[in-house]
Amino acid sequence: MVIGRDYMLHKPSGPSAPEHYLHTQVVPRAVNTAGALEVALSRASARTGIRPSLILAGVAAAAMVAVYRVRQSRGGAGERRI
Repeated sequence: MVIGRDYMLHKPSGPSAPEHYLHTQVVPRAVNTAGALEVALSRASARTGIRPSLILAGVAAAAMVAVYRVRQSRGGAGERRI
């Protein structure tokens, strides 16, 4: 690609369709979801008197145990034998 001397004078055509969708649909929904989870964590902490970090650690540990049990219940479906 050759860059001419008037390279910076041309106005770009704008973002691509996937980038526009990402910035107008996906990112705002992800931010709203994160904010809702933060509010829920704050309210649960206020009701129970437990620090939010401990609640979050407990939820993360429970999720990991659930994933472990699901993987164990499948048996050897995901194992490769050499």
